[in-house]
Order: sequence, then C-alpha cells, then structure tokens
Amino acid sequence: MVDPVLITVVAAVIGAGLNCLRGYLHRTEESFSARKFAGALIISTFAAIAIGQTIITEGIGEVGLILIGLTTGFAADFAVTKAKKD
Repeated sequence: MVDPVLITVVAAVIGAGLNCLRGYLHRTEESFSARKFAGALIISTFAAIAIGQTIITEGIGEVGLILIGLTTGFAADFAVTKAKKD
C-alpha cells in the first residue's frame, strides 16, 4: 500500500490545480499566472501534509484518502484566494 500522506498530498495538489483551472476559466480578461499556481501548490501541499498526519488513516481506504486530499487542496486554495480578494 502506498503511504497515506503521499496519497493525500498528491490528491491535494490535484485539487488545488483544479481550483486554479476553475478560476482561470471564469476570468477572460486575465492571463494564466504561474505565480498564483505555484502559490496554490505550496498552500495545498502544506494543508495536505497537516491533514494526512493528523487524521487516523487506518480505517480509510485509498479512495477516501484521495477524496480527502482533493477537497483539502481545493478548499485551501479557494479560501486563500477569497481572503486575498477581501
């Protein structure tokens, strides 16, 4: 079995990437920012490491860890993006 923290981190990075893609597709006046994307990856990676090390992963399967990681990455990037706008 693959390390649960690794699964969670990879899924969180994918989730943050999906949120970046969502934001890019909804904005037509701005070009894609690699800087924002890199920031999203950093934030989601740290959030996923924190979640992956604090939750009990024994009873959760790989699919559950992937879903936790996806929502963690998406939510972390979404929250930081909203906080920067206000």
